[in-house]
Amino acid sequence: MKNLISLAILIAFSSVSFAKEIIRHIHWTQPPYDEIIMGTAKDFMSENPNVEIKIQLVADADMPTKVRTALTANGVETFAMPNMQSPWFMANGTTAEIIPSAFGKNSIQEVVDMWLPGAIKKTGGFYEGKYYGIPHEMSNYAAWVNIDHMKKAGLDPKKDIPTTWQEFKLLGKILTEKNGDQITRNGFAINTKAAIFPFLILHSLMQQKGLDWSSEKGLYSSLDTKEALDAFSTFTNWATKDGIFDPGLFENEREGFGNGLTSQFLTGGTWYWGVLDGYSVKRDEVMPIKYPRFKDGKNIGGVAYGYCVFVSKQAKNKELAWKWLNYLENRPEKYIVHGWFQPRKTLDKKLAAKYIPNYEVFGEEFEYAAAIIASAKFAEIQDAVGASVQRVLFEDISNEESLSMLKDDVGSILDM
Repeated sequence: MKNLISLAILIAFSSVSFAKEIIRHIHWTQPPYDEIIMGTAKDFMSENPNVEIKIQLVADADMPTKVRTALTANGVETFAMPNMQSPWFMANGTTAEIIPSAFGKNSIQEVVDMWLPGAIKKTGGFYEGKYYGIPHEMSNYAAWVNIDHMKKAGLDPKKDIPTTWQEFKLLGKILTEKNGDQITRNGFAINTKAAIFPFLILHSLMQQKGLDWSSEKGLYSSLDTKEALDAFSTFTNWATKDGIFDPGLFENEREGFGNGLTSQFLTGGTWYWGVLDGYSVKRDEVMPIKYPRFKDGKNIGGVAYGYCVFVSKQAKNKELAWKWLNYLENRPEKYIVHGWFQPRKTLDKKLAAKYIPNYEVFGEEFEYAAAIIASAKFAEIQDAVGASVQRVLFEDISNEESLSMLKDDVGSILDM
């Protein structure tokens, strides 16, 4: 009997010692990056034999729903989320704050300093003064100009590229074509019917004016300022006063630019090169350029966007979960060969310049990219801003009145 008891105790202790800690991770699927993620998980398990990483890959559009469902069922320890969706999860208390010791650091600031300045905030891991995520990928918008149009107008793309919004407007005037009073080619264009696009452009214009559009309170308090009116009017005037933009010429500015129906647009990232190949304009006829600035404004470029990875608050071993995520995000050189930028400081800038098209425009601008608002009410705010632009363009409402209405709308959305 004593031997049987001893054997039972031995078996019990053996099962405990060999029990693996499971980390379930949800990520979006995108070849060839899936292979890198799966390989990284395999390497982590090899170095930590007491841990099992279970990866669930889902379509990007399904990420928020999949993660919410998993959180409800206590079925996820770590997950990825885009910066326009992540504030909901942080605001609703589903994410754990960063644990510095998991990174071998003594403070949050030391962890933050492992990435490019502002990278965590710009990719959606920061909310109301606290850090909840670390970057997986970061991209940004640049401006694009049709240099073939410039050459035909007698301009030199090496010398006449706009660096200020005043120059942007003047170039637009030169490149706009008309048949009588009707514009047949826009000097600039944006899809005003999809609220996200004017919203993203205004983000940069507002922050260039020194306004805080990265927080709910900052955006709300900015809307009755002279600076906000200047930024807002700069944008709407392209259609209402400057004569370089007819919103009715077409709706999709990416298609319009690709088919030569507009000479400038502001909502393209490095991915647009691939999109352009489906249209009539050739690659050598266009060029991405840095976002113009206000002459006396802040040195801020186009909006940054990307993904962070998070530890769920329900994870039992949060420090181990953060160690896994730190391991996952410590291979930027694996991603950069495919043009995928991870803003970790360990990334060799020479590699980034080699594999990111037009790195002097995109990569160098990461540090100056505008941080988008961190809000659980992102969609509602975005729609309100889009509606404020539409009122001016299509309803003959003044910039001042529309901004006043926007402040009321945002106040209602945020209960301020």
